[in-house]
Amino acid sequence: MASNVTAIPTGVEFGPISSNSGAVAGYISGNAQLIGSVTETYNIHYKRPETPPSPSCNVPFRRDPDFVDRGTLLDQIHEKCSTPASRIALVGFGGVGKSQLAIEHCYRTADRSPETWVFWVHASNAARVDQGYRAIADQVKLAGRKDPQADIFELVSSWLRNEKNGKWLLVLDNADDASDKEYGAGVGRGPRYYNHRADG
Repeated sequence: MASNVTAIPTGVEFGPISSNSGAVAGYISGNAQLIGSVTETYNIHYKRPETPPSPSCNVPFRRDPDFVDRGTLLDQIHEKCSTPASRIALVGFGGVGKSQLAIEHCYRTADRSPETWVFWVHASNAARVDQGYRAIADQVKLAGRKDPQADIFELVSSWLRNEKNGKWLLVLDNADDASDKEYGAGVGRGPRYYNHRADG
């Protein structure tokens, strides 16, 4: 049987290392023998995990500097929201200031309790709710959120149910009874804040 062992000339010489290969070309002096060659290419894709974010507030409206402090009502809202798994509904005709109350409460919560996540979801229709939940997934950097097949509602709901993720406040703006039942149930122990509209 023919041998594939070949003597190597005296001297040391190495070629460049390929950027995508672990092989080094060259030869070594002395009694070294060439027993063959190995060519192996590795493409390693290392995805760095995202840095866990700090709690933040995603209210899509600026705070109203001219907001008239309705102290008693805001105090009641704050007291109710201090209870785990609490639910609060603001009901009234359009234009009476429900959203402004919710906005002010969100900013006060963020100021008073910076370790609390504050989420705002437009709940007037399914498309807006989906958009709002995707914004939450991005805000907390949920793994799997970019998968086209992911159930974004389940991903976010699971995150909200996990007490290790800390305290949170979720506002469903312009919600109705249907969205209350569909999106408000089973999403964890944080306070939910419903802004209902009464049309008549």
